[in-house]
Amino acid sequence: MKFLFTILILVFGSEAFACKCAYNDPVNSFGTSEFVGHIKITKVYPNQGERSPYRADVELLELFKGSKINSIFVGGRSDGKIGTSCDVFYPVGSELVVTANKNEDGQLVFGMCSFIIDLKTERRNNQRNLDVIRTLSQWNDEYSVDFDYTISASYSDFLESKNGIKLKEKFALFEVLLNDQHSPLEINVIKGFDDAVDSEIVAALVNSKWQLKSFDSDGPRLDSVKIVVPVYFYPSERGEESFMSKFSL
Repeated sequence: MKFLFTILILVFGSEAFACKCAYNDPVNSFGTSEFVGHIKITKVYPNQGERSPYRADVELLELFKGSKINSIFVGGRSDGKIGTSCDVFYPVGSELVVTANKNEDGQLVFGMCSFIIDLKTERRNNQRNLDVIRTLSQWNDEYSVDFDYTISASYSDFLESKNGIKLKEKFALFEVLLNDQHSPLEINVIKGFDDAVDSEIVAALVNSKWQLKSFDSDGPRLDSVKIVVPVYFYPSERGEESFMSKFSL
């Protein structure tokens, strides 16, 4: 019985203390971050006592948003000590695209729940996500948001109706201007698939209902706002048909 109890603690304990992050994607992360950049870590400093984060010197290879930096803080431990399930460590030589914000101490920090592209790790959507960030930076390198939004189910139904479609591009971005009634006032294509498909997506966005929610519960009512809506394309593979999604999978 004692052995079984120990196993239960290990199994359910790991669930209880696992790091949990909200859904994140390159578009949302770009809009909510103060700094977005392609960096290479050149030096790592030890944590100051039991405190997280630790400092890392970096070479800034490409700046997408914010000011130039030569160091950044990482939410984790660099000294090998056991931290929390949300701690991360990137050694010297790591090459990353990171999104970061300042903490209460004024330190620019990224961590487990930041949107990170590890360019030394082979992942199928690394290049696509980098292209999304680069496109946003070239469109408006100061674009920011302080609210979340939802689109009615009719839009998801539209995307699902396009299953099996053939496209050359891997993503498209649409700038949506909402009026004070949260209805589309204007929609512009930042980067599209092709004219025909883009027109269908614009029509679906126009005919959808929108809801906005400020990240600050005490914030003012949101009136006219600008939103960037992504559409990601996933080609057919392993017998599954291609599809479009609003999610970066």
